[in-house]
Amino acid sequence: MARKRSLIILPKLKNCGGDLSKKWYVEYSCRDPQTNEMKRFRHYDGFAELETVQEREAYAEKIISEIKLKLEKGKDPFSERKVTYQDELIYQAAAARWGNQREGIINIRTYLSDFLLMKKAEVSHSTYQTYCSKLRIFCEWMELQGYAEKHVRCICQDQIHKFFYYIAGENHASRRTVLKYKQLLHTFFDFLMKTKEVITVNPISNIPQLGEKRDEAARPIPDKDRKKLIEYMEEHDPQLLLVCQLEYYCAIRPNECRQLLIRDINLETATITVRQDISKNGLTETVNIPRQLYEYLENILRIGGYPEDWYLFSRDDMPGMYKLGKNTFRYRFNRIRKILGLSERYKLYSFKHTGGVKLVNAGVNTWELQRHFRHKSIDTTEKYVKRNFGVQSKLIRDDFPDM
Repeated sequence: MARKRSLIILPKLKNCGGDLSKKWYVEYSCRDPQTNEMKRFRHYDGFAELETVQEREAYAEKIISEIKLKLEKGKDPFSERKVTYQDELIYQAAAARWGNQREGIINIRTYLSDFLLMKKAEVSHSTYQTYCSKLRIFCEWMELQGYAEKHVRCICQDQIHKFFYYIAGENHASRRTVLKYKQLLHTFFDFLMKTKEVITVNPISNIPQLGEKRDEAARPIPDKDRKKLIEYMEEHDPQLLLVCQLEYYCAIRPNECRQLLIRDINLETATITVRQDISKNGLTETVNIPRQLYEYLENILRIGGYPEDWYLFSRDDMPGMYKLGKNTFRYRFNRIRKILGLSERYKLYSFKHTGGVKLVNAGVNTWELQRHFRHKSIDTTEKYVKRNFGVQSKLIRDDFPDM
């Protein structure tokens, strides 16, 4: 097992064997956060004027105490040095207008930006945006509390706990959201510990179980309310209705729908291929197109007449060259839901669950459902059915003995 490298070697008196004719000094070392190398510092001032061993030793104790206090507060010799860095935490609109290159001292913001730059190459764009939004809140809170200007090694468990109480209390975060913050911040501090080697202990530990218990999952939509939605979308937003049909009939998620190309739809085999670059599970998989959706795609939308590299969903409610924004469909669905006065438990994603309910009630077996929903295992499908639909029993529903 590799030996942990020191971040600081505490100050000590170098007394040259007690020889007053030589230069006495206090020496300590700190790791440079830019080069990751240890650098030695020596304090000579004040010793030469003192003529006895006792005076020099007393003076050394005072200097050592002052240096230790500064180091404990995060004020090492590198703390005021300015660096130029790419600030990944500023909002996109500001970055587009003014750029995101900044100059400042090495602190929590610079390290968060380094971490995000690394993650940008590893995760999807939507995941990266989630990282940015959560870490931006953490950074702003640290700055507001006055912790941000200190060296990151001074961030302690107590400060971390205060942040979690803040997001769970004042921000009314759900337990699920708190858990996501915990996982993300743990990964960030692991980055500081293992990659940057600027801390020796990860402070994300013993986090209390905080956050409101909320069931935020989308609910299947009953027939009566679903009929209202379909009738309204048929008249006012047929493009959004097609998204709902792809969810309902093909279990394709809204964000996957948004990125479908015309070439992904094969009318000859009646299938849709969800490419690995757009699928949630990172796999390329193919699903069947039920006849109801097939007839719409071929006879009404006539997708066979469009260039194969066009997006199925684009501007002017038609296929086209331009991909729609990530939240476009969700905003449009939420607006219609509000107009119709329907429950906020119904989400755009609910149409996928609704199709699952109908298939389960129609008697589709678990194996077919697994393939249709593109789950990695039967266990995932069984948990999905249990969570969203419960156990369907005709005997209990229709033949329960009278009380």
